Amino acid sequence: MQTTVRNERPATRAAWLNLGDAYAYIYCLMMSYLLVGVSVPGGALYMCGRVASMLFSGTWGEYNRLISKRTRIISAIGLTVLMLVSVLVAVFYPVQDVNAMMWLLFAAILTMTVGDILGWRLVYLSLNRGMEEKRFILLYAAVQAVLFLVGAGLLLGSVSGVEGWMAVGGLALATVAICYGQLKQRRDAGLRSTVKAEDVAHLHEQMKKANAYANYEAISGLILMAQQMTIVVMYTFPAISSEKMLISMALAMLCTLVCREAVEWIMARRAKKKASEPINLLLIGLFLWLYGLILFSRLLRSKAMTISDAYLCMGLCTAGSTVCTTCLSHLESVMNEVACFATGEKKTTVYDRMRLMGSSMAVLAGQMLALAALTLLMFMGSQRPEVETLVPQFQPIMVIPALILVVVAVGATLRFPMSKRYMDKLQRFLHLKEEGGDNPALEKQLETVVIKRHRYPIGIRLVRALLRPFYRHKLQGTENIVQDDNNPIVFLCNHGEVYGPVVCIMYIPVPIRPWTISEMSIDPEEVSEYLYRYTIGPIRWLPEKVKRWITHIIGPVSVWAMDQVECVPVFRNKPSKLMQTFRLSVEAMEAGDNLLIFPENPNAIEEGHGYEHGGLGPLFSGFAMLAQIYYNRTGKCCRFLPMYAHKKQRTMTFAPPITYDPNNDPMAERDRIVQYADSQMRRIAEEEEAKWQAKQRGKGQGKKGEGVKGYVCKKTRE
Repeated sequence: MQTTVRNERPATRAAWLNLGDAYAYIYCLMMSYLLVGVSVPGGALYMCGRVASMLFSGTWGEYNRLISKRTRIISAIGLTVLMLVSVLVAVFYPVQDVNAMMWLLFAAILTMTVGDILGWRLVYLSLNRGMEEKRFILLYAAVQAVLFLVGAGLLLGSVSGVEGWMAVGGLALATVAICYGQLKQRRDAGLRSTVKAEDVAHLHEQMKKANAYANYEAISGLILMAQQMTIVVMYTFPAISSEKMLISMALAMLCTLVCREAVEWIMARRAKKKASEPINLLLIGLFLWLYGLILFSRLLRSKAMTISDAYLCMGLCTAGSTVCTTCLSHLESVMNEVACFATGEKKTTVYDRMRLMGSSMAVLAGQMLALAALTLLMFMGSQRPEVETLVPQFQPIMVIPALILVVVAVGATLRFPMSKRYMDKLQRFLHLKEEGGDNPALEKQLETVVIKRHRYPIGIRLVRALLRPFYRHKLQGTENIVQDDNNPIVFLCNHGEVYGPVVCIMYIPVPIRPWTISEMSIDPEEVSEYLYRYTIGPIRWLPEKVKRWITHIIGPVSVWAMDQVECVPVFRNKPSKLMQTFRLSVEAMEAGDNLLIFPENPNAIEEGHGYEHGGLGPLFSGFAMLAQIYYNRTGKCCRFLPMYAHKKQRTMTFAPPITYDPNNDPMAERDRIVQYADSQMRRIAEEEEAKWQAKQRGKGQGKKGEGVKGYVCKKTRE
């Protein structure tokens, strides 16, 4: 079935504004250094303005109808306090003989902040009152131009020469960055209609019941807060630790832009392959970000921090945070679909406004933490050190809040329930519902993952990533794997003791759910007994106590691993529960899951067989019953694809599939499928063994004795 392509979109307004905020913050640091000789007051005043702008939105701006009266009162009080703090900073900050310049700095930053507030107010009014595009552009440009001219006039009137024009140029760049974010957000269709506060509150209550959304909301909030803290820490250090202020800030901006563009390019290329797991990439970004912060903290603690070190840390943090925000953009689109699934309604602007408000509050919290850090730094001392050495008052403790937020974000990400496979399933289900169809099995599976508490299988993915370099395999015959969401594949593979299951989980190029005997997947004690009987017990050179100790350790690990790969338990020795295996298998296939079956008979060990070390043992015929049950329930013809994993050759070969024919006699059709699978798997085994022996003879190391036929049919030695 063809599925629609998920539209990528920025996660929040904050995603558009982070870069603009960074440039404006840099500009304020530069202006502060230029006017008063110290950078930190400008940064503190700018953060006051940003927080004030956010509080204004909650008091009189775009959020005033979406939050409670009590919250609006608190926002108004906070706004008033911030304005008073800003005035006190301008008047009482301990810089001698620069009071006039402090007031000029205050006025310049206030002009920029007013422009930001009025700009958002115009965007809000134009969208909710249906203002014409041309009229909005003219009014918006006029307001921003007037405020820019006021700020430029103040600067040129007080700062003469080249420095004055540089200050005006910086103001122009900062204004452009802010306007860019606002105009980008205006194009978001989610803001184009009036939304009632009651609707937002009702939807939020519904969405909190969906575990996937609640987890995403926590991840998004933590990342946005950490990003605000990181911007302040990383950009403030070069501003207060170098005499060459302008050069330092230019290099800082260049470092940020290069890292951001490089990461965006890499992410775009990976997205085209449609093989990237957003959560895996998000974790990579968080760990890269975390490493940058830890390195920055260690260098500060060592008293040997230089500007070049700061640029390195800035690049690492920028690259990591860019990966995170890009992944959040993808997940935001998924959360739109989660909202549709959880509420049973089509996407509305209520969800967009709810997310906009929530993310903006997260940014506000991050900016308030950053403001507190700047205030602490500003009043710890105003002395400036020598060129490219550590500032005494810039302590490693400044990095701790951002570090804590990123670490908590890693923990929240590890708990995220949805893999890319389930994201694609959710999209497919919603598309099916739009066309008037239904799939109860898929809906039930999605409820388990999206609504209830479910864990992303990060553990088994990590194990697979660690083992892959030691089990490199060549895949052959992959052209025989033809995916069909409406009719998945049942793979049939040799067991080879533990070799077959391990390499199949690592290398089959499509998602699979393996059949696993219940003795290995449900009860740890049962797993221990089973392993002792068939695997560990027959090892003669191990002491008995060591055997028992090993099996008791492996038991819980096996149950955990089977849960991670979402196995289908096979109740082989429990006839009363055997039909449950087929029922679960059919439900999995209805939900679009491919199955993996190891059809060899391990109980044939009493006849001298069992799981062969390198060949293929006798096959069960019972697995073929799945085709008839699947057809009776769905009317679809099951496809079985035989394959063989050769341990010595390090190859995994896929044979052409065989399709169930409902017109044949059921018993005859069962035998036909089993015989075909057996012949194909043995053919591949013989061919791969022949290649191996030829290779060995070519090296002069060929083994004498057993031939190819003997390899396939040899018996397991005790």
